[in-house]
Order: sequence, then C-alpha cells, then structure tokens
Amino acid sequence: MKSRFILLASILLLWIRTVSASETLTINLSQAMQMAVENHSQSQIAKAMIDESLANQQLQRASLLPNLSLSAYQLRQSVNLRAQGFTLPGFPVLIGPFNSFASSVELSQKVFDLSLWNDLKASQWYTRQTELKAQATFQEIAANAAYAYISLLRAKEELKTAQANLYLAQELEQLTRDQKKHGISTGVDVVRAQTQTTQYQYNLRASQSLVDDSQTKLKRALGIALDTPLNLTDKLSIMTLSIPGLESAINDAEVSRPEILANEALISARASTLQARKDAYLPSVGVQGALGPSGVTPVINDYHVYSIGVYLSMPLWNGGATQAEENIAFSQLHQAKLQLVDAKAQVDEDVRVSFNALQTTIDELQHAQKNLELAMKLMNQASDRYKNGVADNLEVVDAQTTLAQARTQFDNALASQHIAWINFDLARGKINYSGNDKGIIKHE
Repeated sequence: MKSRFILLASILLLWIRTVSASETLTINLSQAMQMAVENHSQSQIAKAMIDESLANQQLQRASLLPNLSLSAYQLRQSVNLRAQGFTLPGFPVLIGPFNSFASSVELSQKVFDLSLWNDLKASQWYTRQTELKAQATFQEIAANAAYAYISLLRAKEELKTAQANLYLAQELEQLTRDQKKHGISTGVDVVRAQTQTTQYQYNLRASQSLVDDSQTKLKRALGIALDTPLNLTDKLSIMTLSIPGLESAINDAEVSRPEILANEALISARASTLQARKDAYLPSVGVQGALGPSGVTPVINDYHVYSIGVYLSMPLWNGGATQAEENIAFSQLHQAKLQLVDAKAQVDEDVRVSFNALQTTIDELQHAQKNLELAMKLMNQASDRYKNGVADNLEVVDAQTTLAQARTQFDNALASQHIAWINFDLARGKINYSGNDKGIIKHE
C-alpha cells in the first residue's frame, strides 16, 4: 500500500512539472528586461552588497548612540596586606576570607566626537555609491536582455523571410516544369530552379536553427527554464523617433549615468573619511554613569550606589598612526577624483559612438527599405517576362536572389536600429524597464 502511494505521488509530481513546463510565457520587451533584472545572479549580488553597506552604516551609527550594559559579580577572597604594601603592627598579615558583591547598569554616551560623525557621513555616501553601482548593473542586465529579445525577433523575421523565399522558389520550379512540358523551358531551366529550391530549403533550416539558438539565449538571460515556450508580444517596426542632439545627449548622460553619480558619491565618501582622519586630532567628550546594589551578598548589607561623570579624551601621540591614516585618506580621495575624470571621458565616448551608430542605422534602414521595394519590382517584372516567354528563368533566379538579399538586409537593418537605440539609451543612462508597458518598444 505504501509503495503504491509513493508511485502515485511520483506520477502526480511528474505530471505537475510537465504541465508547468509546457505553459507558454507571454512577455513583452519591458517585462523581459524587468524579469532579467529580478532573476540575474549579478542583480542578487548587487542587492546583497547594498544590504552589506546598510549594515556597515548601521554599525558606524552605533558608535554615536548610547551604550547600555549590565554587569554583576560575587567574590569570595582573601587579601595579603604585605603584598599591598601595608605592614601594620598589631594587624594580621592575611585578611579574610570575606564576600563581596556588586551589580550595576552602566551607560556611556559620546557627546562630542567629530571624527565619528564624519565616519558616519562617509558610510552614508558609501551606501549611496553602492546603490548607484547596483543601478548600473541593473541597466546592463536589462540591456543584455533587450539585445536577446530583439535578436530573437530578428531571427523570427529571418525565418519568415526564408519561408517566403522558399515559397517563391517552389513556385518558380513548378512554373518551369509546366513550361518545359509545353516546350517553352529547357531541362537546364528546371535544374536551375531545383538548385534554387534546394538552397532556400537549406536557408530555412538554418533560420530555424537560429531561432532556436536565439530563444535559448533569451531564456538564459531571463533566468527561466530553457524548455519554457516563449511568446513575444512586441514586434520590430520602423521607428520614427527624433534623436536628441549630441550635446544634449552628453549633458543627459553626465547627470543620469549611474557610473558618474557613483564616482561622485565615492568622492564625497572619501572626502568625509579624510575629514574624519583630520578630526582625530581633536578632543572627544562623553558621559558615563552606573547604578546598582553593592554589598557582601545580594541580600546582606547591600546598598544602592551610583557613579556619574564626564570624560574628555585628547590624543597626544600614537606613533604617527593618525598622520598615516590621513595620508591614506588623501591618496584615496585623489584616486576617486581621477576615476571620475576617466568615467566622464568614457561616458562621453559611449554617447558619441552610440549616437553615430544610431544615425548610421537610420540611414541603413532607409536604404534597405528602398532596396527591398526595388527588388520586389524587379522580381515582378522578371516573373512577368518569364511567364510571357520573353526571357528564361535565369533572370527570375537572379531577381529572386536579389529579393532574398534585400529582405535579409531589411530585417538586419530593422533589428540594428532597435539595438542602436538601446545602446544610445544605455550610454545616456536612460534604460527603463517596467512590467506595466504593453506591446510596444519605447525609447526616450
């Protein structure tokens, strides 16, 4: 009975997994970008680093908050007066044994310590830097998912093109066979048409393989099971968005790119650290107190006693350690400033390169669209000439090859335009991803 139950449970579990694996995931571009950011391991690492930075900030704040502790002891001891430096005639050398008890609640609080305050300020800036670095990671992950999404769309368009090319080749082959029966075409024309059909059958298989590979890469980017069926709701279409001017794009990048903002936060953090090291030369002031019973035991001759006081600490000399820490902080601040200069130069380069690439893809798409229109006209004219017997099918085969190339060129140009927009958005720090957008690819 038990074995039957286990067998039924296993079959049910396998059925549930099979059903869940066969469910189709319908997703648009924004949802794909959001899913990638949520599932990617680098995103999880970035979020964990933010948690670590917040914990460090909390740890630094704790040094400025009140410190409350409880202590208690019960002793039984004897004392050698001579060991304490006392030699009293008539008094015994050894006193005891006797009991001693004390318990107290102790409180200490920093009142004035500029070094600790600036260390706390630095920890807050380090947290901000970590958050901005995480944003940069999220944008890169979202962009990579968008590349994979668009690549799959392009592969599917190429598959449609391959199917259309094969359909035309098969039509031409059938027409050639029919005309050969009527003595219009020759055996050479038939072989030529068959060769063209075979070539496009191979192209169709290659296009299907490309679709399968592109789906696998997108699923990997999304962090989902590789056997999950996908349904993409977005479509590749010609975009007529106006491109911002180059100077405007560079200015946008300087205030939006998280890499620049993270470097600026790092400079602020290290400036606060440097100031904290300088403030280490200043005195610090605090208060402390204790309250609790004291006696022979907790219930014999016990009285409540207390202490309260203010203390001041003034560093005088620690072997040059404070000066060394100040020099280290100064060097680290200088390094952060150099990193900011390099980051701005890199962002400037990214924007210029992506801007030029976007302009180029727009021109390429216009030319590809024009070539496709001309290739379709050429194909129609060649087909009419062949059907009317004023030309052989070599002219049709050439026209069909030209049309196939024009279709592939158009598909590639269309995908390149969308990828160029993503690169341009990424260069400006404008990558947006949200699951609320439906069925449309958006760019700012």
